[in-house]
Amino acid sequence: MTHTTEAGHPEHVAAALRVAAGYTRQSKKKSDKSEASPQTQDRATEKKARDRGCKFAGHYRDIGVSGYDPNAKRKNFERLLNDCRARKIQEIIVFNVTRFSRREPKDAIPVVLELFSLGVTITSVSEGSFSPDNTMELIMLIMRLDAAHQDSKNKSESIAGAKRVAKQLGGWAGGALPYGMESYPVSERRMVDGKEVVVTIRLLRPVPASEDGTDQGSVILRMVDRIFEFKDKPWMGKKSAHPASVGAIVTWLNVNQVPSQNGGAWRKPTVKRVLSDPRLAGFAADPVYRKDRDGNPTRTIEGYKILRDATGEPISIGKALIPPPRWFELQVWLDGREGVKGVTWSASYLLTAMDKLKCECDRPLTGSPGIYKCSRASGVVEAGKHEGGLTINQAEVDEYVARRIMAVLMTAEDKPETLAIIAEATLRLAKLRERPEMSGERAALTGERAEITDSITRLYDDLNSGIYEGKIGRARFLADKESLESRLAAIERRIDDVGGPEVPALPIEEWTYTEDPNGDPLGEGSWWKNATVADRRMLVGLFVDEVRVSKAAGRGGSRRTCRVEERVKLLMAGQQQAAETAAA
Repeated sequence: MTHTTEAGHPEHVAAALRVAAGYTRQSKKKSDKSEASPQTQDRATEKKARDRGCKFAGHYRDIGVSGYDPNAKRKNFERLLNDCRARKIQEIIVFNVTRFSRREPKDAIPVVLELFSLGVTITSVSEGSFSPDNTMELIMLIMRLDAAHQDSKNKSESIAGAKRVAKQLGGWAGGALPYGMESYPVSERRMVDGKEVVVTIRLLRPVPASEDGTDQGSVILRMVDRIFEFKDKPWMGKKSAHPASVGAIVTWLNVNQVPSQNGGAWRKPTVKRVLSDPRLAGFAADPVYRKDRDGNPTRTIEGYKILRDATGEPISIGKALIPPPRWFELQVWLDGREGVKGVTWSASYLLTAMDKLKCECDRPLTGSPGIYKCSRASGVVEAGKHEGGLTINQAEVDEYVARRIMAVLMTAEDKPETLAIIAEATLRLAKLRERPEMSGERAALTGERAEITDSITRLYDDLNSGIYEGKIGRARFLADKESLESRLAAIERRIDDVGGPEVPALPIEEWTYTEDPNGDPLGEGSWWKNATVADRRMLVGLFVDEVRVSKAAGRGGSRRTCRVEERVKLLMAGQQQAAETAAA
């Protein structure tokens, strides 16, 4: 039995008791009242099955899955095909052919032919039925599949082109808004394909904080305030539990049920990415994506690159949510560049938690009452490493390190070999006393310089591999080279403007002061004797790179001595880097 569709094409009406199933697909997970929403598709396909006298077996749905991408996994479509192969389904009903497939006909036709060989009819609510016993209908279906593919291809190219132009013009390419950001349109005159045109691009800027404090901008400010409230206060617990750490901020957000951008729980990478966004400081920026093992960029953001003008100054996008100096200081904390300030994690032991005290087996030494010991778990055996545990007297090691530092300070003017140590310690003190916003901006500039330098190197590698062959390729190479070198020159100028930290004079007389009658710099009335653990650690951080302890040759009998001079090797300031450079 047949009847005519509104388009004038004959439609095959299925015999009673044929089993039909509806297939619903939508590329993006959204629920609305559009004509192609999943709910609309479901209602229409089920009604079509009833109208055709079929027994309806239910809906097979792939939501958030592309019908254009050949690599997209349509699990329920595959389940539907398997049910057709098992002769459970004799008719597939879709809202329109685009729901069935938007892939190239060469990819879609084998599926259609297989279904037709199984005697399965494909019915479109809006386009009629295509049955396996009619060659003309097969041709019509192939034509509709080709039209659907071309439509998707054109849209894809148009969207990709629009995103490419937006990115080239410094605009936002779309997608989910970053946390704490809003988009806004800007119309500008730009040169496109050699012609001056007025283009409208969308840019991102921080969401202004509201009075009620419930918006995302206010949440970010509370995160920042919490970090600055605790970051410089002494902390006696584990470093990972410090109230100003990213982990503690994550816990605080989740405990207080502050929703993330996607409504789920907060994670450490998300919080760090949000707080590292230069746009919070009013700077234009581009995300930097992590690369896979083959060097290809992934979709995971690992940081941001500040966009700069011809002079190297950051390009402004308007009012900052976080003042730039405060934002740069925040980056110093987030990047773990506290240097010798990061010595307040433990209250008891001078040399622990500084990443300087090492065992001969390369493990860090930990503190126990009266001793430093290797952190290797008891009973663990490692090939080529010392057997059993390793311990050394804490007080004797501390004194040995302190006396080595004092020896450098007290002979600074007499021994040329100490000049390099003094110079490195002076530089470290300068960095320690420098305003964090200055060191933060310099670190950002240095990172950008390294990135641009790598890009120039890759550009020449591409040239040598023949990618830029021909007249057009050569012109493109020169344009890319000029652009990168111009950016590098601007960054270099900005680094010069920022300058280095102001170099202070070392307070050597203060550190070596003593009231001890024998002149002992560690004796009664000395700076060292009266200094806090934090101040002593500061001095160690300035002058020492590494303290490495070897295992004792024996237990020492009844008169046990530490023999610290034999078991402890010190690398003074700058010597570790010099050794690594020489080894390379």
